[in-house]
Amino acid sequence: MATVTPSKSRRSTRTEEESPSTSGVTSPGRRARAASPARITRQEEKTQLQNLNDRLAAYIDRIRNLETENNRLLVQVRSTEETVSREVSSVKSMYENELEDARRVLDDTAKEKARLQIENGKLKADADEWKSKYSKRDREAKDAENSAQKLQKENNDLQARTSDAEAARKALDTEVNKLKGELANLERQLAHAKKQLEDETLLRVDLQNRLQSTKEDLQFKTQMFEQQLTERTVTTSKEYDEVDASNIREEYESKMQEALQEMREQHDRQLQEVRGEVETIYERQVGSLKSALNRSMSGPTASTDEIKITRKRIDEMSSELTKLKKENAALEAQVSNLQSQLTREQEEFEERLTMKDQEIADLHATIEEQSQEYADILEVKIKLDNEIATYRKLLETEEERLNMSQTSSPGSTPGSRRGHKRKRVALAEQVQEFESHSTSGFSSQSSSSGNINIEEIDSDGKFIKLHNESDEDVAVGSWQLQLRHSEADDAESKAHYKFHRSLQMKAHTFCTVWSSGTGQTHSPPSDLVMKGSKWVPNKDAMVCVLINSDGEEVARRAMTKKVQRFTTSTYRPLSEPGAEDYHEEGVLKHLADRAIFCVYPDLNFSCPDPCSVL
Repeated sequence: MATVTPSKSRRSTRTEEESPSTSGVTSPGRRARAASPARITRQEEKTQLQNLNDRLAAYIDRIRNLETENNRLLVQVRSTEETVSREVSSVKSMYENELEDARRVLDDTAKEKARLQIENGKLKADADEWKSKYSKRDREAKDAENSAQKLQKENNDLQARTSDAEAARKALDTEVNKLKGELANLERQLAHAKKQLEDETLLRVDLQNRLQSTKEDLQFKTQMFEQQLTERTVTTSKEYDEVDASNIREEYESKMQEALQEMREQHDRQLQEVRGEVETIYERQVGSLKSALNRSMSGPTASTDEIKITRKRIDEMSSELTKLKKENAALEAQVSNLQSQLTREQEEFEERLTMKDQEIADLHATIEEQSQEYADILEVKIKLDNEIATYRKLLETEEERLNMSQTSSPGSTPGSRRGHKRKRVALAEQVQEFESHSTSGFSSQSSSSGNINIEEIDSDGKFIKLHNESDEDVAVGSWQLQLRHSEADDAESKAHYKFHRSLQMKAHTFCTVWSSGTGQTHSPPSDLVMKGSKWVPNKDAMVCVLINSDGEEVARRAMTKKVQRFTTSTYRPLSEPGAEDYHEEGVLKHLADRAIFCVYPDLNFSCPDPCSVL
């Protein structure tokens, strides 16, 4: 803000007084005489001197009054300047606070708008997804209904088949009961046949024993006949030896051979007859027994096989019926579950769709409210622009009227202008100009509980650099590097990078994780490039943490934006022509206009440098 410091103009006045002459006064007792020309001249000079003294006294009084008024006005100007300075400071701080609040509201509104737009997109995507899911569930429900109808038809067919099977089962039960009676009869016949078989077996054993006895008897008789024949032959040989006749011997031998042959044939015939008779009897009895056994067994076997087949068919049909009943019950339960699930999902979808519609309506209302707030803020900004343009116009008009230069000369020294024949108090004025500028940067704080430290975070979000400060290699496989905008950010708002499971950082080495799109080459383990993602920077604050594979935080670096403001002041004189006609109200109004205009040096309006205009 520019302030004017007037300096008092002091003027010393010297007053000289003359004692009145006593020559024109007649003392009592003297006689009057006519005034001489010299006396008249002295009288006129006396009168003129009195008038001059009166005028000088009036002039001195006027000067004193003007000095008093000047002092009073100086006090008033100082108090006014102090008041204006306080008011300007308060107005400046108030406007700065309001502008800061407006900026913060704009930033918050922009963030909220972006968040709402993102949430709106998510909600639209969720709505589309739920619509697709609903369509899919609807198709599945229709397919389930069609399947249920098919299963119902199959169930009806199965019930019909079950009824037929039940009727067949009843008929088979009747036949089974009948066959059971026949089976009992056949079992009795089988028992009788078994008894006959036992009798025949005993008879066969008896016949075999008799045959064996007959064979032994025949063998004994054969041996006995052969022995007798041998003895007879020996005896005959002795007799023939005595008879020395070769013809008789030959005849006897031939007869003997014939007799032996005939005896042998007779024995063979007898043996064959006995054997044939025994075999015939045995075969006949065995054949009769086998035929009886076959007869007795053929009926029960056929009935048993038929019963087994019937029972097997009944069991198969019963198991098939049970299986079909279970399948029918399972399908009915599945259809019921699908219908209940479909109803439940339809209700849930309708409820969620209603909630989404309500949220979308709320978002639309919020967006309209934010748009109205934006319009109001824009209107306020336009009004502020108009006010500032008005202030600028007034200032330019005043400067043009006073023929003031719009460029500041910081190297000028304060000076005073003195004019001749001033009818008003001359004020020696000087302007103190303030120029402010600010610098911003990030202050960072890091901490580490292990060997890895977060060395650097790029403020533009290009890279994050890590440093292994130990003398050993550190395995950072499956570790995560996360960048947040604040401590309150949740997991979904973090930009993170997960290291490869086999990555190791050598001792005293650096590892830089680059954002995608920076043109950096992926060269592990020193340079790692993110795939399809970037570090998202924040203009106010950033927090970077390194988390190991167990989910524990091992390193941290927090960056906070710091703003430093610097103010420099310069002085220059006000050289306005016609200062004798420029009274205190004009000075105060001019200073007030300049002060009000200087309240907005930080606004990004049309004026490039408001302070430079002053």
